[in-house]
Amino acid sequence: MPLDKAQCLIAAAKRAGAIGRPFNRFITVHWEAAGLTDAEAMRATTAFLKYWREWLGGETAYIWTRENGDGKGSHLHILAHLPEGREISGRRSIHWIERITGRTYQRRVILTEKIGGAGQPDGAHYAENLGAVLAYILKGAEPEAAAAIGIEHEHGGRIIGKRCGMSRNLARPVSKR
Repeated sequence: MPLDKAQCLIAAAKRAGAIGRPFNRFITVHWEAAGLTDAEAMRATTAFLKYWREWLGGETAYIWTRENGDGKGSHLHILAHLPEGREISGRRSIHWIERITGRTYQRRVILTEKIGGAGQPDGAHYAENLGAVLAYILKGAEPEAAAAIGIEHEHGGRIIGKRCGMSRNLARPVSKR
């Protein structure tokens, strides 16, 4: 991913907090482990994000990146806002994966964890953890881009389709009123 795309994702992470939807979840979906090729992974990513938005009724914000690495195959990383009082159940996400792939869910296709300190999104603990997760999902940026934003570069592999994106509510700057 080029520098401008990486910078857009970083700016989107800041906008998420500014609109009251700070990222509090880190989700990884291993499409290859679910039985999909990278050629099928973009369609699956679109479907997964649609289920996420519909389930939350638009009360979310997210950014995503795709990688295709040795040993892991095609996979998706998502940094997202999950509204207070909502929990992503294993049953729900397993159902989504089965509907998307048309296959029985395989163990460890979806991994999800809370971002440390998310209960206090203005705190240093949250800022440090969000920064670490953001650096991790941006590691596939082009070497020059990774250096410019101060992160370690790792080859993100060949991707068919889009490498990254964000929810529409993060696609433009927050207006100052």
